[in-house]
Amino acid sequence: MIHEEQVYFARNSSFLVSMTDAQHVPLYFLPPLKKGIFLKRLNRFAAEIRYQGRIETAHVHDPGRLKELLTPGASILFTPSAGKLAYYIRTVHHQNELVLIDSAQHSKIAHHLFLLLHEFSHVKNIQYEVPIGRSRIDFTLDGIPLEVKGATLVKNGIALFPDAPTQRGTCYVREIIQHEGIILFLIFKKAKAFAPNEKMDHAFATALKTARKKGIPIHCFRICFDGTWLHFGGKIPFADF
Repeated sequence: MIHEEQVYFARNSSFLVSMTDAQHVPLYFLPPLKKGIFLKRLNRFAAEIRYQGRIETAHVHDPGRLKELLTPGASILFTPSAGKLAYYIRTVHHQNELVLIDSAQHSKIAHHLFLLLHEFSHVKNIQYEVPIGRSRIDFTLDGIPLEVKGATLVKNGIALFPDAPTQRGTCYVREIIQHEGIILFLIFKKAKAFAPNEKMDHAFATALKTARKKGIPIHCFRICFDGTWLHFGGKIPFADF
């Protein structure tokens, strides 16, 4: 998590890329990871895992259901936890991909994207966790609010958000519309397009459709993980919605 309330930064233009560039560009690396096996989810924030023949308890820092990913026997990568539980799950192996399921990384990833992409090169001032209306929005970029969401659910090649009902997420989208902000989706699995998950949360899907109709910028970026480094993998187009 980024703790600075306000950051001023400079860029080296020779390292900027376009959001439409499909090449994998490294963002940053995660600390050394341990390998284990997922057994079961105990509650929203805890799971049982097997590590070195022992059953341990690990933190799950993702509010989604993750039913397609966190299946018994799934291979996971994790680190020691600084919290109450022994370990902290970072990724899960699914369909030949390492999928990040650590939502605490979302703001850090977004911060690196702001530094990397030409489309954000004009930004001079970033603020974090800014109260706007009844919400606390992830960022403001030169005063423009930007909210970040992470998508780990993919069906038939379409990345979907959310994978669980999210009244808070719907509220955030409405605040972004009202304040003419930006919405950023980080796509953590291979996908050919993105759409709101209307079957899961009709209200969120309706709010996102409204945002798109009103011209609110909505960016969907592929984020890949190779076991050490997180990479920017280009922009994901919209499916029909």
